Amino acid sequence: MRLSSHSFILKTLLSNVAGLREPSVPPLFGEEELRKVVLSRTVVLFVVVMALGIIGVLGAVSSASPKGNDDHNDSEGRSSLTVLTKTVELKVVDLGAQGPSQGDMRVLNAPLYNESGKEKVGRLDLFCVVTDPADESSEKAHMAQCSYTFTLAGGEISAHGVDAFPELPGPPSRSVDALSGGTEDYAGVRGEVHFEARGNKVISTLHFID
Repeated sequence: MRLSSHSFILKTLLSNVAGLREPSVPPLFGEEELRKVVLSRTVVLFVVVMALGIIGVLGAVSSASPKGNDDHNDSEGRSSLTVLTKTVELKVVDLGAQGPSQGDMRVLNAPLYNESGKEKVGRLDLFCVVTDPADESSEKAHMAQCSYTFTLAGGEISAHGVDAFPELPGPPSRSVDALSGGTEDYAGVRGEVHFEARGNKVISTLHFID
């Protein structure tokens, strides 16, 4: 009887041990929450990759952009060139009625010098056609459409504009015309040219838009 009692107790203990289970630990995220976490991380990764791509493109564009010449820059960041004429070969072609009239031409060529006037650097050729002569008492100057070509060592620069001439044989006292292009080193230039008469000199200052 004692042995059978011990056997019964042993069987009971073994059955209790066999019935033990690991405690159930709930997962950190449910299935739905896990999907949301994965999706949010995917979105963040996509945004980071896109941002890096944009930064790379902007850096490439910046490095590829042309940089303006720092020499002879004015206050607006435009490079400039100053030349002048001292002696000119000038002819006024009087067409139609005698005296200033529409269609009269002012034709000129002259050597170009550097800003100091000591070194010859090229030549200037121009012609102007009178569009509105000063034939009324209220008109103080003849208006003419002018075309200029500056020929320099690096190529040609063209300028065009309407200028006012107090006297047709003489230069305009002061005027501003548009730079319309050029050749060779000056191909595609834009900007404006300022003309200013000082005694027998006409100073031309070309401002290039960088």
